Amino acid sequence: MRDKKYLKRVFEGALMGMANIIPGVSGGTMALVTGIYDRLIHSINTIPLDAPMTLIKRDFQQFRKKLQEIDYHFLIPLIIGILIGSLLLARAIEFILESHPAATYSFFFGLILAGLGVIYKYIEEIDVRNVFGGVVGFLFAFLIVGLPTLQTDPSLPLVFIIGIFVIISMILPGISGAFILIFLKQYDYMLHALNDLDIPVILTFLAGGVIGLFGFSRLLEFLLKKHKSIMMSFLFGLMVGGLRAPGSEVMAIDPPLYEILLPALLGAVLVIFLEYKYVHSD
Repeated sequence: MRDKKYLKRVFEGALMGMANIIPGVSGGTMALVTGIYDRLIHSINTIPLDAPMTLIKRDFQQFRKKLQEIDYHFLIPLIIGILIGSLLLARAIEFILESHPAATYSFFFGLILAGLGVIYKYIEEIDVRNVFGGVVGFLFAFLIVGLPTLQTDPSLPLVFIIGIFVIISMILPGISGAFILIFLKQYDYMLHALNDLDIPVILTFLAGGVIGLFGFSRLLEFLLKKHKSIMMSFLFGLMVGGLRAPGSEVMAIDPPLYEILLPALLGAVLVIFLEYKYVHSD
């Protein structure tokens, strides 16, 4: 039974890792779909950041006690899955996007569209505050997607900053880390760095990710506890506005209708299946 749960967590992590490689799809959305979102945020926030201080003070008993607070059974297989999913898809995504761009972005569109149903379930009621949160989220995402792409040269300080925002997108449904890379014109650069195992770039990226993860996760957990419905309304609007990213890519190619509808339907069915399989069986 424990082995099945371990493999399940690895698979859920792989979904998150793959989602963050895909432009327009969020790892946080996959965490919601598979029903592990709340536990993910809580597990991150229970990691004792002050544990190294107890070790420096040679208080080994307190150090061991703090390490026992970490949810190893959840985090370790999830992290393994995220790494596996990221590495596997990073090698495949270049070929897929180059050979079938319209079908690929249509598939992304279907994923996001079906993911809206997952977010909507967390909105308690349609009132002024929730509508306002949704509108703000929509406008933010829609306008950000419409901005002209920034022209910047790759550099380690920039990679560090990118790492902060990409890791935030991994735990925040609605914003894709891959989209942030595209917006900064660093998607190809980071994809090649990952595939070529460029250690300095990867370590710099991860360092930024650690800062973003621990700096933002506590605020996110607070918002979800105190203002969950408004937060989910904001994320719902964020995802609706984010549909502009894959949608504009498809419209720019202007493919045959079947090349849009079939992949979009496949993406939507996949999310519905995962939501039913994991949320209702967990």
